[in-house]
Amino acid sequence: MRLTRKRLCWFLIALYCLFSLYAAYHVFFGRRRRAPAASLRGLRKGAAAARERRGREQSTLGSEEWNPWEGDEKNEQQHRFKTSLQILNKSTKGKTDFHVQIWGKAAIGLYLWEHIFEGSLDPTDVTAQWREGNSVVGRTHYSFITGPAVVPGYFPIDVNNVVLILNGREKAKVFYATQWLLYAQNLVQTQKLQHLAVVLLGNEHCNNEWINQFLKRNGGFVELLFIIYDSPWVNDADIFQWPLGVATWQPQETNESLKNYQDALLQSDLTLCPVGVNTECYRIYEACSYGSIPVVEDIMTAGSCGNTSVYRNAPLQLLKSMDAPFIFIKNWNELPAVLEREKTLILQEKIQRRKMLLHWYQRFKTELKMRFTNILESSFLMNNKG
Repeated sequence: MRLTRKRLCWFLIALYCLFSLYAAYHVFFGRRRRAPAASLRGLRKGAAAARERRGREQSTLGSEEWNPWEGDEKNEQQHRFKTSLQILNKSTKGKTDFHVQIWGKAAIGLYLWEHIFEGSLDPTDVTAQWREGNSVVGRTHYSFITGPAVVPGYFPIDVNNVVLILNGREKAKVFYATQWLLYAQNLVQTQKLQHLAVVLLGNEHCNNEWINQFLKRNGGFVELLFIIYDSPWVNDADIFQWPLGVATWQPQETNESLKNYQDALLQSDLTLCPVGVNTECYRIYEACSYGSIPVVEDIMTAGSCGNTSVYRNAPLQLLKSMDAPFIFIKNWNELPAVLEREKTLILQEKIQRRKMLLHWYQRFKTELKMRFTNILESSFLMNNKG
């Protein structure tokens, strides 16, 4: 019996030692065996991710051309963006945003918005009853509304500063424009509107006396007037010259007729621009849009248009002051000599001249946009302080 107990004790001690050795083996050697398996799984996942990336890259390369400078270009773009943002932040630091709404009640408003401001309109349908758009120039936020549904008293007034675009070319248009000015006058008097400027398609003979009573200089409320044609009123203080721009393509015109006209401008080295009722005409700006050099009949037409206190180079004073690269002639008898000179130009010279005109026209529009904005800010904000 004593021997049996002794054997049992030795058996339990041996069992305990075996269990301890087994536990120690798993503690010290088991992790090492599992680690390679985990690493292998990680490698498999990495390889799968790499294959997926290669698949995406091959798919991208299959649909796009590879650009070896893409990385540099992106870095440069990011650098330019950061630099521009820093400059903008410095220029606008401590300044409040300036909001201006433009009411386009004449077709020339589309030239201002779509060509000079390069803004878009929603909806794009030119026959829509209401169209609107937004644009930002520096710290000035512009909103633009136009269309038959823009009627006095039937749309909300939620800004203090308004630019009203009117047509005063004919007697019927003057009556319609006057109704808008009387409506704006009431808004100013009831303090629903603080500042008003007008862009006016003036009379082709520069007979615009009807608007005099509304100008602030004469006791009215129109602080700034931007007027088309060579008005003798232009003083670059509160009355400024504005370009006529391109014609509004009428709904009755077809896409084919528009394309034919555009193709003619594209294929023409020169575009003849004879005077009509006024020297300034839509064709001048349409030719510029396609790089065709305008050949302009540089003579004054009948009426009150002419030199001003600012310009002494009528007609087309605004264009000349901005060094328009046109061909000016006083008489069409000069045209044969112009055409003879054209024959001496090689194709490369004509291409270069077309590029120069397009670049000038873009600068012309950009400068007008900035000038327009600076004038509004200087006048309206200064009057706020006053």
